[in-house]
Parts: sequence; structure tokens; C-alpha cells
Amino acid sequence: MKHEEQINELFKASQNGDIVKIKTLLTSRPDLTNKENSDGLTPLGYAAHYGQAEAVRILLAQGADVNTVSHSKISFIPSNTALHAALAGERSVEVVRLLLEHGAATNIHDSDGQSALHSAAFHTDQAELIQLLLQHGADPSALSDEGQTALDIALDKGNHSTAKCLRDALGATS
Repeated sequence: MKHEEQINELFKASQNGDIVKIKTLLTSRPDLTNKENSDGLTPLGYAAHYGQAEAVRILLAQGADVNTVSHSKISFIPSNTALHAALAGERSVEVVRLLLEHGAATNIHDSDGQSALHSAAFHTDQAELIQLLLQHGADPSALSDEGQTALDIALDKGNHSTAKCLRDALGATS
């Protein structure tokens, strides 16, 4: 199998949670663990986006860099970390927890200028995800590159549970 085919197979397996395929590919080609595909995305970010917890676990065990920022060539997908991808995709609590437990930084900005907390406030009304991010060091008063807090974003999107959680966090820090 050619190099590009192996990369494509790894991404397909990461999307579908095909653990056997991921292990087989990475056993023979461990260098693929952090290799971007032709769209500039990473296998870990891909697995995280699709909520594939076991695939994320295996990629991390194989040395995937949890804080790598992708180089997305897709206009509607910002260059981001696996944590951003998880929050923009399936929003799996298990995947987000795994990434955070493996050292995912909550303060890295994606190419849209948003931290993980900003991204979560935009994409979800799941207070549990917001709490996880806050427990792992996300700063509720941090500004996006456009000058917005996560609370501003949550209110703009009508994510009321997220907004309440962020208000509580801001009240606790003042």
C-alpha cells in the first residue's frame, strides 16, 4: 500500500473507530500517528471530531501529540487542536475527558481566534463539557481574537446552560 493510501486508511479507520485497522497501520507505520492528510487534518483530531473514544485512546498511546494544531485546507474547518475538533464535532464527553487527561491545553487558539472554551460556548449547551474545560484550566475571562469572552459567545448562540455555567465561573473568580 502506498504512503498516501495508508494515510487515507488511517483517517477512515479513525473516523469509524476501526481499532484493529488503526493498530495494524500504526504497528507497521508509527510515523503516521501525527501525519496530516491532504486536507491538513490530523488522525487524532479526526477521531476526536467523530467521537471515537477508543481510537483517540489508541492514537494517544501511540504518541499522538494532543496539542498539535492542524493546518486545515478546508475553508469551513479552522486549523485547530484535537480538543477543538472534539468540541466542534460529536462533543463526546469521554473524548474531551481523555484529551484533557492527556494534557490537552485549553488556552490554544484555533485559526478563528478561539480557545477551546470559546469553541465549546459556540457549539454546545452541554454544561458538563464546560465544567470539564474549566476544571482543566480554561479561563472564563479570556478573550477571543475578536474580543469576546466565552460567555458572550454562549449568549449570542442562545446556549443558556453554557452561559449559566460560565456566569457561575466568572462569579467565582471575581
